[in-house]
Amino acid sequence: MKKLALAVIAVLALTSCGTSKPAAPKPPENITIAFGGDTHGVDQISRFLNSGGDPFKYVKNTLTNADISVVNLESAVTTLNEHQDKKYVFNTNPYLLDWMKTDGIDIVNIGNNHAGDFLREGVTETIKNLTDRGLKVIGAGNSGREAWTAKVVDVRGTKIAFLGIAKINGGAGTVASGAYAGTTDGWDNQVIELAIKAAARQAKAVIIYTHWGVEEQTCPEKSDVAAAQKWLEWGATAIIGSHPHRQQPYVLENGKLIDYSLGNFVFYSGSAGAVNSGVGLLTLAPTGEVLKYQFKPALINPLNGSVKFLNGEAAKKAIAAKQSKCVALGN
Repeated sequence: MKKLALAVIAVLALTSCGTSKPAAPKPPENITIAFGGDTHGVDQISRFLNSGGDPFKYVKNTLTNADISVVNLESAVTTLNEHQDKKYVFNTNPYLLDWMKTDGIDIVNIGNNHAGDFLREGVTETIKNLTDRGLKVIGAGNSGREAWTAKVVDVRGTKIAFLGIAKINGGAGTVASGAYAGTTDGWDNQVIELAIKAAARQAKAVIIYTHWGVEEQTCPEKSDVAAAQKWLEWGATAIIGSHPHRQQPYVLENGKLIDYSLGNFVFYSGSAGAVNSGVGLLTLAPTGEVLKYQFKPALINPLNGSVKFLNGEAAKKAIAAKQSKCVALGN
């Protein structure tokens, strides 16, 4: 009788094990991308770097906690002396690149009007200085093909493509073409369309970092608003702008994002308004759709270029100022 009872218990135990539900799979995590604006390491910032200073110190946690962090390097990083004949020529202290890597920056756009300050050879050396530190480069390349090839990053199985488009660039002599190094050309719509569509075939989301607009303006140009709409139609998911050195509004609608200008990030400038900084935080679903966008306002220390987040009422005022009405946006 005891054996029979034990047998029944064993059968019941096996039956209960066989019918228990497996643990529900953990839902895939959303993806966060952090963006900073115009960045360089010259003048006061260079001296701060030479003294061991870290200009990203106060925003480091935000950059490192994001899955991917991206900035625009508004400068060459080179040992060359020959440069363009222009008012502002930027050559960044290479210590800045070390802090970029240490403080969580992953991708650097150099598709702008200062990457070629030291000509094509300077572009090549800048790319090498970045890639030697494990930083991915967009917006420029050692050939036309390389400049226009998106960098694809896999985050927990979701592929995200990044392209840099220089509507404001250093001119024909510093635009990548054929086997010549240089930046992308933001006025070549045929190539832009091909590049965006090629990126979209490789990834669930396409992020464009673009250099455009007019310096010191707080509203976008109508031509840039029109360009952004084309890029979205061709497959872009989000567009992040720089060059004006001022904050401009962001627009989040129909599952797409355009931040027309993130202003300066770590950057030295003596002009009023240039110290208004911040980090844009984009959240994507694992499927690549835009879920939300948050702008975290910050202020640049004019003595050394370091950037620090604002809080409370100061932060609210900075966000309201960024989102001011603009005729080009129909408000």
